[in-house]
Amino acid sequence: MRARFILVALVVGFAVSPSLAPAAPLDGATPMLCAVTSVADCSRAGDCERDTPEGAEVPPFVRVNIAQKLLSTVDGARTSPIANVQRANGRIIIQGTQNDRAWSAVIDERSGQMMASIGEKDGVIVLAAACIAQ
Repeated sequence: MRARFILVALVVGFAVSPSLAPAAPLDGATPMLCAVTSVADCSRAGDCERDTPEGAEVPPFVRVNIAQKLLSTVDGARTSPIANVQRANGRIIIQGTQNDRAWSAVIDERSGQMMASIGEKDGVIVLAAACIAQ
C-alpha cells in the first residue's frame, strides 16, 4: 500500500511540475539555445571529416536571438550578427557574414533540429544541432 501511495505521489508530482510544462514554441519569438551534436569539416576539394566543435573552432552551444538579430556563445564572448531572417514552411532560416566567412542555418520549428554551414576560403564546416526555447 505504501509503495502504491509513493508511486501515485510521484506521478501526480511530475504531472503538475512546471519543469514538465510544454516548451515555448521555436518560432523566433523567444531566444533559443542550440547544442551542437555533429560537426563535419569539409575541404575545398569536397573531402569531409567528422570533427568536434573544439577542433572546428565553433562553440558547443550557441544562443540564437532572432529579436536582437544575434548569435552568441553562452558567455557572450563571441557574437555574430544575423543579417537575414526568413520563416517558411515551419522553418526559420537565418544567414550572416563575419570575419571573411558566410554562414547560414535552418531551424525546424517543430523538432528544434538545426542544420548550419559556415563557408570560408578553405572549405565549409557543416553543423547539426538541437535547439530549445529559453
